[in-house]
This record gives sequence, structure tokens and C-alpha cells, in this order.
Amino acid sequence: MSLDELYTSPQIAKRLGVSRQRIDQLVERGQLPQPVGRSGRTRLWRAADIELALAGSDPSTGRPPTPQWDTVPAPDAPLRLDVDEVLTVPGVWYDEAPRVHVRIWRGQAGGTGRTVVLYGALVESHGIIINFAETVARAIAAKHLGVGEARSAWYFGFWPRGFPRPELSIDYVSFAFPRAASGIGLLDTLLRRGSRDAWNGEFDNPVWQKIDRSQLARILGAEPDLDYPPGTYTSAVVTELAAGRRPAAVEFDPRHLRTQLRHITRLHAYRQALLAGAATRPGVPALALLAADGHDVAARTAEALGIAVRVLVPDALAAADNYRAQAAIDDPGAGLVERRHYRPGPDERHLLDRYADLPEHDLSTGAVHRALAAVRALTGVLAEQAETGGDLADPALSDALTAAEPELVSARHLLDPTLIDDPGPAPTAITQPGTAEDAYLATVSWWGPAAGDTHRAAALRGHLWEKDLQGLRTGYDPFGRLVLHNPTTGTLAVERPRALPAAPYPDDAQVMATPGSMTAFVALPDGRCDILPTDPRYSHDDITWGYGGTGPEILARALSFAVLPHPDPEHPLTMEDRPHPTADHLLKLTTSHPQHEPLTLSLGALRAQEGA
Repeated sequence: MSLDELYTSPQIAKRLGVSRQRIDQLVERGQLPQPVGRSGRTRLWRAADIELALAGSDPSTGRPPTPQWDTVPAPDAPLRLDVDEVLTVPGVWYDEAPRVHVRIWRGQAGGTGRTVVLYGALVESHGIIINFAETVARAIAAKHLGVGEARSAWYFGFWPRGFPRPELSIDYVSFAFPRAASGIGLLDTLLRRGSRDAWNGEFDNPVWQKIDRSQLARILGAEPDLDYPPGTYTSAVVTELAAGRRPAAVEFDPRHLRTQLRHITRLHAYRQALLAGAATRPGVPALALLAADGHDVAARTAEALGIAVRVLVPDALAAADNYRAQAAIDDPGAGLVERRHYRPGPDERHLLDRYADLPEHDLSTGAVHRALAAVRALTGVLAEQAETGGDLADPALSDALTAAEPELVSARHLLDPTLIDDPGPAPTAITQPGTAEDAYLATVSWWGPAAGDTHRAAALRGHLWEKDLQGLRTGYDPFGRLVLHNPTTGTLAVERPRALPAAPYPDDAQVMATPGSMTAFVALPDGRCDILPTDPRYSHDDITWGYGGTGPEILARALSFAVLPHPDPEHPLTMEDRPHPTADHLLKLTTSHPQHEPLTLSLGALRAQEGA
């Protein structure tokens, strides 16, 4: 190796514009690699290693080169596991702050310090490692890495078996590290600051490259824990294993079979009490709330609850069968996690089989529709009792009815696909309001909440951060929807509709939306501002634009549903029912509009395109 390929500490100090003592500190903290040898009393570093730590990137893209994993030097000994924890990731908007499993190994390989970061997609926060990779890397580095180490570390994302795919998956993730405009390496400037979090803006434009587990084992010098049985890669399990408790014992019920059985049992018990006769019978406290003619109401409600149980039973049976099948399989991860599968008791199993064996002709469209109406009526009166502290409140029955309602809607849709149902508003928070949100807020009447709307306000508050709860104001938009707004933080919570507007929007109305708000508005020529409804026949309702994905597709479907006309409003067309040029135009419109620019669409122009 020639002297041109080596650096001395004075050369590195000059390169950074710091003292030799500062170089010693940076090496000790892992921000610079260890020297590879000495010449007399002079320590020597590979120039390539230093440049990787300092600039560490392709000058044209700012992205570190991808190593040839099968040829990188194996470590002198298995790397040391320095970090093994669950990390909460700030700065990502979810109902609950997401978490990832972080493991960091350090050690020597080929005479150079090596840092390997493996972050895992926990069951409770699985989407974050793809959608927010740069935020994850930033959070890891802020807590555990110095500036140079953060830039020179190798980052890998991990998905366990069965989630979301049957096989486990490991990806090398590289990030672009922009250079300063002056041409001096950005890290050079940041190192002079001496701050561990000075690099906060550096992770950008992640790129994933799949590797296999043998390559990761070669990099680390040992095989890490990867064989988590499907459904067990959770924060609780990771914490148990990190504390040395192996195997971690898990009460295994990811499909919430225990909860499903509790709902089914409560609905069945209430139905049995109704069939027994008297309206005032103990165990049926809410019946008196429904109507005065107790016996007829009891019979109709009993029929409804029987159908509600019927539609809940298939999923519970499927969960029980799935658990039984999993328990019979020898899992390679059994030494890591012991799954204690939930099993229905004899009485619960008999109840499931009993309802599953009922005649299919009982599930007619009319019967399911009557059941849905009765369940909603009973849910409403129980909600009022709970809100007012009434004596006839029944939380267990309320929970069971709430679980049954969407299954009844699905059953009715399967029996008659032309029917759609208003599932009620979807509460959501908007943390970065723009022009569209300002136009909407200008039409809100600030008072309330009205009597009987306490539960609606509570549902909206549940989507706000704690910092946003102080100083909230409550109001109603021109369409009767509840709105919460914090003028200080700017955050607002709204009830997004999932039903056709009461009257068609006029041609001179405009759809407006702000990047990142996941919500679109309709500015009407009379000064009112509505929230654009999304199509209730699809489970997602967050809208975005500017790329090929779910969000732009949901926006296209919303435009088809709420903006374009329907020959029969009782049976609205799906986007697939539209002529191909119309559907293609909607998708092209929502995928091609610049992702980070506000969206404004003329309703008249959209309708004219459909008729072209």
C-alpha cells in the first residue's frame, strides 16, 4: 500500500480544520474509524476509510456506494451487540407514535471499525420502515450514533416471516447525504459543531436493495435472531428477549379471538333473554329504551341479534382453525418464542358451531337490512345512556354491537353489491393546514359541542396529540359536521364523510387539497366549503396524489363517487363502471399532479372530460 493511500492524524486534522486532540476524540467516539497501523509513532488510516467516514458518498448523488456483500472482509470476531431495544420514532403521524426494533453491532473487520444497524418492522408499526425510512434512521442516529458513524454505518431493514409476506426479508438501505454548496463536505462543517444531532437533515431518498440472511451473518460474524414465529415480532417479545428471557412466552391471539368470543357471547345472551319474554327481564336493560310495545320490539331485536352473531361467527371460526393449524406445526422459531395459542372452551365452540349451522336462507338481504337498522337503533340509545350516565348503559353490549355493525354492512353488500351504506364519518386530524383548510375553517360556526355530541367530540380528540388539546375550540361546518381546532398549534380534527353529498355539487365548485393533509375540500360558489366524500365501498380514505399508489387511487375513486354524476344515485357507479377513458383520466390526473404542490380541480372540467 503506497503512502498516497494512507492518511496520518495531522492530515486528517487539517482536512477537518480541527486539532489532533479532536481527532483522538472522534476516533474514540466512533465518528472516525480506528487506524490500520503505525509507522514509528505515527498512526495511519486508509484514505478510503477516512473519505467514507467524512464524505462517504458518490459526489454526484451523495449516496454511499453499495458494498459487494459476498466479498467484504469478515469481522475479526463476531461484532458486539451494543444496542437491542424498541425505539419510539418521533415525527411520524399515527394514532400512536410508531416503534421499531433497533439492533446495533460494532467491531473490527479488516482493520477498520464497522457499525451495522438492523431495524425491524414490529407487528404494531409495520409500515413505518418503508414509508418513513429516513425518519427511522434519523431517530436511531440521534440516540445512538455520532455524526461520522451515522454516515458510515450500514443500515438494514428487517421484515419477519409471515408479515406481510410468508418469507422473511432483509434490505440494505442507503441514503443520500447532500454536500454543502461551497463544495466542502457537509460532514466537515458539522463535525466542527461537535453536536451529535447536527446531521438531522442528512438522511434523504432511501433506496432498498435486498440481501439474504447468509450475507447479513457474514457481515456480523454470527447469525442474528431472525426466526420470530409469525405474529410474534412485537415490542413485548423483543423486550423479553433483550432481557435474556428465552423463549419469550406469548399469549397468542393476534386475531383477537378472545374479544370476538366475548362479543358473540354477549349478543347471544341478550338474544336469549329477549326470547324468554318480558321486556323488563333482568339482563336486558336497554330494551325499555327502544319502544313501548315491548314484545314486538323484543322479537325484532332478537332476530337482529341472531343475524349479528351469524355474521361475526365466520371470522371467529377461521381464527380458531388458524390457531389450531399453527399449533400443530413445528416452527423453527419455537426456541425464540413460545406461542400459547388461544383456544375456545367447549361452550364457546358449541356456540360457534350452533350459529354456523343455521340455514343460509335466514340471511336474506331484507333480514340483514332489518338487523342493521335494529343494531344501529340499539347502539344509539346505549350511546346516549353512556353519555348521560344513565342507569341502562351496557358497555359490553355496546362494544359487541359496534363490532357487528361493519360485518352486517359487509354481509348486505355481498348479498346485493349494488347497495352502498353510509358507515358514518371517519374522524381524522390535519396537522399542517394550508389554503384549503383555511377556506374550510372560514365557514365553521364556533360553538358547542351540542348536547348529545360529547361522544363525537371525544372521538375527534382521540386523533390529536396531547400538545394540541390545550386551547381547543369546537364548531360545526355548514353541513353539521363537528370540527375541533387549535388556533395556536394549527391542528384541526374533522369528520370526513363517506356518503354522497345531499345535493350534487355545482360545476363552478372546486376541489382543493393541501399536500400531506390526506383530506380534500370542495369550495362552493355560495361561500360554503364541504369535505370531499370518499367512496365507502373501499376501506381506505386517506387521499394523496403525485405517484402510483393507494392514496392517489382513493382520490380518483372519490372524484368518481362524489363529483361525477350517477344515473341512479341509489346505486352509484364504481370507478370500474365508468367508461375506460374516464377512469384512465381520473387516475392519470391524480398520479401526475406534482406530489408536493397544492391540488385544485374544477368540477366542471372534470365532468366535461367524462362527457368527451
